[in-house]
Amino acid sequence: MNKIIIVFLNLIFLTGFVYSNTTKISPDSVKTSNKNSLQIDTNVSTLPVITQDTIKQDTIPAIDSLLIPVVNPNELTNTKLFVYILLSVLGAGLFYFLFVATLFRTFHKTRSTRQSLLLSWSLFFVITVIWLFIIWGVVAGFQTSVAFLVTMIFLFIVSLIMLIIALKSN
Repeated sequence: MNKIIIVFLNLIFLTGFVYSNTTKISPDSVKTSNKNSLQIDTNVSTLPVITQDTIKQDTIPAIDSLLIPVVNPNELTNTKLFVYILLSVLGAGLFYFLFVATLFRTFHKTRSTRQSLLLSWSLFFVITVIWLFIIWGVVAGFQTSVAFLVTMIFLFIVSLIMLIIALKSN
């Protein structure tokens, strides 16, 4: 039974293929009306031979070296930013070791523990603010930034107040 169905389907397929070639409409018999009709061009056309006249000339202007923007040496690149942050952290770490770890023992010999801690931390804060101003203000070129200067002045005033409180405390 399966073989009969397969043979029957093959016959239908082959007869459909044979008759499809004979039922083509000739291009002359197609009516051409411009109203709401879509015509598909199925004619094989040959591509034009490219000659020197058909090649378009390059219309893109050459880049002049004066048009290339000059890189400002004071621009903050990622590498410079990393170096400034690294210098800031290394300086703060050095000042912590010098003022908090070392000077605390020196101050503790003559003063109380509370005053020694306050004094060593406030000296650390004062010197670190000055260090940050040197690195970010002078080296990085932020000394002309109003926001940077206001922040540095505020931190410096706070650190001086802390230093005065540490000196006056018992």
